[in-house]
Amino acid sequence: MKIVEIRTHVVAQELTTPFGMSQWHWTTRSSCLVEIVTDDDLIGWGECFGPAEANQSVIDNSFGPMIIGDDPRETLAVWEKIYNRAREWGRKGVAITALSGIEIALLDLTGKALGVPVYQLLGGSPRNVECYASAFYYDGPWNNDITSEAKHLQEQGFAAYKMKVGADLSTDIERVRTVRAAVGPTAQLAVDANRGYSYSEAVRFIQATEAERLWFFEEPVIPEDLASYGELRQRSPIPIAGGESEFTRWGFLDLIGNRRVDVLQPDATACGGIRETLLIAGMASAHGIETIPHVWGSAITVAAALHIFSALPTVTPSRGRRGPRLELDQAPNALRDDLSDLHTAAVMTVPQGYGLGLEIDRSVLNQYER
Repeated sequence: MKIVEIRTHVVAQELTTPFGMSQWHWTTRSSCLVEIVTDDDLIGWGECFGPAEANQSVIDNSFGPMIIGDDPRETLAVWEKIYNRAREWGRKGVAITALSGIEIALLDLTGKALGVPVYQLLGGSPRNVECYASAFYYDGPWNNDITSEAKHLQEQGFAAYKMKVGADLSTDIERVRTVRAAVGPTAQLAVDANRGYSYSEAVRFIQATEAERLWFFEEPVIPEDLASYGELRQRSPIPIAGGESEFTRWGFLDLIGNRRVDVLQPDATACGGIRETLLIAGMASAHGIETIPHVWGSAITVAAALHIFSALPTVTPSRGRRGPRLELDQAPNALRDDLSDLHTAAVMTVPQGYGLGLEIDRSVLNQYER
């Protein structure tokens, strides 16, 4: 079996109702999807995090031609070939997000070629995965009506949530209190500043919201400021989370080895792929750090995450302990909801079909392709 073609698809959904985080408002959701074709007409699908056109350019002009003729089942060898060729200039950023999309597509292809789901390739087991609602954006479809949004999410079966903070400290503190009152005292409630606070602002936020018993505090400061991550973790009663802005196991060494965070959040479409996510999670488990992967993207990303959850190493394997929840973004996302036969819910099952277990609807792909 040989790779004969790599196709990239830039897909974009123009939003009728923009939604916001601490840094900006989203008016468009876009992604680069990777389609790898073999000489016996098997197709594997992957997805890249970050700027779609940049990912497309890296794959079309560099990485794609490099692996034509390779056996897609030799996923590790292909990954190493690309990474080693790009090592001088591509150890972080778009080069790794492009490589991530390729790796996910290779595993999808391998599962299809062998007639097994990806989770079996990983040594995982099919199970139900509880999800948390990543919601309560600034503006968006609910227009900051937190109470109504909370009621809707509860009706959908969610019992855990994450909300956006990081824009204005005093407003954010009141928003957290409002969401906590809306979801109830026993619900898991996390916050995500998307790197929006300074160190001193993050400290004041932690002090002001301690009574709300937050689940974790994601990306309180910029990812380059590792010292602040470590100091916040040492003094915060709220677990500190981060990692979506990091790449490969080498990039995660400091976060893990120096215990900068309590919760690690690699994203398979960004950090190097499915296997790399599990390698990072294995490193984290050896240091007593829980991994809750970051998930943002189309149905391909969600399916890849479900397979990862089937094989995540446990930090404390004990009876009755709830496993990590999968992030399920609640902002408008036709590329997740309409692109395939995958249906999202508060509790999801690892797909049972070959490979990632998805059937891509090419009419939807064509509708959103640029």
